[in-house]
Amino acid sequence: MTLTRETESAPAIADGSSARPHRPSLRSRAAGWLVTHRISLVLLSVLLIVVGTAMAWNLQGYPGSINDDEGTYVAEAWAMLYRHDLSHYTYWYDHPPLGWASIALWAWLTDGFNRVSSAVMIGREVMWIAALVSSALIYVLARRLQFHRATAALAVLLFALGPLGIWYHRMISLDNLATMWTLAAFAIAASRRRSLAAAVGSATCFAVATLSKETIALLLPALLWLLWQHTDKATRRWNLTTFCSTYVLLVLLYPLMAVLKGELLPGPGHVSLMWAVQYQLSRQGPSLLVPTGYTHDLATSWMYLDGWTMTAGAVAMIVGVFVARLRPLSIALLLQVLVMVKGGYIPYAFVTGMLPFVALLIAGVIDTGGKAAGRRFPWRDQAAARGSLAWMSPVLWAGVVGACALVVVASPGWATSLSRQWTTDGFANERAATAWVMRNVPTGDVVVVDDYMWPDISHRETDGAVPLWLWKVNGDPTVSRQLLPRGYSSIDYIALSAQPREALAALPVLAEALKHSTVIERFGGPTGVTIYRVNPAPSAAGA
Repeated sequence: MTLTRETESAPAIADGSSARPHRPSLRSRAAGWLVTHRISLVLLSVLLIVVGTAMAWNLQGYPGSINDDEGTYVAEAWAMLYRHDLSHYTYWYDHPPLGWASIALWAWLTDGFNRVSSAVMIGREVMWIAALVSSALIYVLARRLQFHRATAALAVLLFALGPLGIWYHRMISLDNLATMWTLAAFAIAASRRRSLAAAVGSATCFAVATLSKETIALLLPALLWLLWQHTDKATRRWNLTTFCSTYVLLVLLYPLMAVLKGELLPGPGHVSLMWAVQYQLSRQGPSLLVPTGYTHDLATSWMYLDGWTMTAGAVAMIVGVFVARLRPLSIALLLQVLVMVKGGYIPYAFVTGMLPFVALLIAGVIDTGGKAAGRRFPWRDQAAARGSLAWMSPVLWAGVVGACALVVVASPGWATSLSRQWTTDGFANERAATAWVMRNVPTGDVVVVDDYMWPDISHRETDGAVPLWLWKVNGDPTVSRQLLPRGYSSIDYIALSAQPREALAALPVLAEALKHSTVIERFGGPTGVTIYRVNPAPSAAGA
């Protein structure tokens, strides 16, 4: 007798074909996904409504004209739309242009410069969107790191609603955009599918983050660690190699642009990428440990706005080093702290990249404590898993108790800050001064203005006054040749806020113009905006 092995082929059916396993349709898979994640979707929707409302409240008024980079990025976005240039003056590779290109895209889609009364509002709207997307990504990342829903929600609230977050997330900065893309890279790297597509997607998002603000590349080791944790051993080397290759190739598009423009290396008559890199690396600044230095003062201002959260984040960073799933987050925060301790130039919005990791680490430590309690009292988690006593889950109660404790401790400072947020109109002086310039400065006269006023005057005064950006009075040979052929005598008016006066030593032409000028109008007193009429030199007046 011959024994034959039973085949595993599918049984024949009437028409002679083989039965194949049924694949669910896209619609049924989407419905199954919605059912599986229905609780998280409802919770996240509520969180985003709260965050969106808090961020939108008095968006244009608070904070006010604190950091003039806000106007710079909006002006560069305006130049991309209306002059088809990378910047409103000579682009000198100070930052990659993808950040303000995002602002330009939003302005183009919404007709922003013709829609709003102040151009700064366009950038603030983009920051509002970035804050909402970042909040959603924090929740996704927390859940992929096995946070309970309660502690994932706590991370979102700490990130978005704290006084420090409200201050910096509203402010127009490339750091907000880079942080959003970085969180996307972290969330994709922590994908439970552990696929090659996750490595490619994470690398792409982090490349976009780097091309939005180059300093975010500091977090690359932490992202690689997270990807290493969430990749199978069999494919780990291949996934990490694919990530690095994708990231490097995309980032190299920036120097490739410089090569194609003939501006990679320094040379006569043009700017260069390498010169800009050398300049950025040579900028000096004191260490965080120097009590009288700029870095220490900047960190002190962060503590003034929200000291309790930052202190809790520092403690959680140390604890997180000893928890495997939190270790990449601790490394990301620690790298940024070490840069401040080392010394060097620290941008004003540097804390923006720290805030998501502070929030995640605080919530993660609370979540870890709750899970430890669940192991100590397993009957509670078992009851919660059956759904009979879900409210008794130790992780849930750890999140609630942690949130309540933080609110009790931090609420006085938060209340004061939020009160200022709802009532302050920080741009009133800038708007009044801008309106005065457009109404009173004669056509063709050169008026030196700050970064906030420049895009509004440039967009609305096509045949009126000639606005000259404050920092280009001495910094651009083209400006000196075309607008200031007679030096300070070529300047007719100056509209100057109190903020940039400390830097006048680097602008001798402007300093000379102020020396020969008369105050003709003030908006907001000595700390507001002052309008000067420049008195020309006798030879210039005679000519």
